[in-house]
Amino acid sequence: MALSVQVHRIVKEKKGHGEYIPAHTHPFYHCVYVISGRGRIRIGTETVDARRGLFLRIAPQVEHAIFGEEAMQSFDIKFSAKGEFLDAVNALPISMPLDTYEHTLVMSLFHLAIRGEAYAEDLINARMTELLLLLLRRDVKETPSCLLPPDTAGSSLYPALSYIDQHPDQMPSIAFLAELCGYTPSYFSTMFKEVIGCSPARYLAGKKVDLARELMLTCDCTVAQVAERLGMEPETFSRVFKKATGISPGLYLHRANSDVGINISPDSPYLPEEPFEIPKQR
Repeated sequence: MALSVQVHRIVKEKKGHGEYIPAHTHPFYHCVYVISGRGRIRIGTETVDARRGLFLRIAPQVEHAIFGEEAMQSFDIKFSAKGEFLDAVNALPISMPLDTYEHTLVMSLFHLAIRGEAYAEDLINARMTELLLLLLRRDVKETPSCLLPPDTAGSSLYPALSYIDQHPDQMPSIAFLAELCGYTPSYFSTMFKEVIGCSPARYLAGKKVDLARELMLTCDCTVAQVAERLGMEPETFSRVFKKATGISPGLYLHRANSDVGINISPDSPYLPEEPFEIPKQR
């Protein structure tokens, strides 16, 4: 057994200036990933300036307290782990910035938790395991720094894929993307599906949905404003978003803007009786 992870609970919470979670401990790991704003987190005797993109690892039974400063929003991931790599996990730095791919893994944990569909628990455990293993590999080999499939970075499709990633607010035509790669639209569409596994239109829609979910998590905006940011009509955006995620953007925005604690494992012995283990204080 290499590394076995069981995620018990995922919490998304905003802590404004003067709001804090008092010092406490857990019998499990507590990782905090800051998605917007800024705060301070005291872990043992060390205090960390918590900012966007920083992943903080709190080991079991280590006292910690969390203080908001500039509307800090974070994912709190509560999990247990066992296996031969556990000593290495415990030796990881307390705070680590995540790269683009690692960030996407963490965001996907929350997206899966919100939907809670079949196999969500297994997928969440698998992705948390992957994240920890990627962090352990940093001294061995750099982790991916982009979202493009690794076998496309040097391919003739790269100009189109790169353009889509760099211009999420645009709706480029198939003809335009094909021209970037030097292909006819028909040949481009065929090759794209063979290499990527889906049509260019579906890939573009998926990228826009990913950005929309992040905007709704981190920005104070309406569904209409998100659609405008993506260069889409609100009705079209709502249809594409619901088809991709299974829920309406309005419902997702409501959940994303609320403090929420989501129980992942129904068999966990660590699920709280109240919505939040330690309520915010001022």
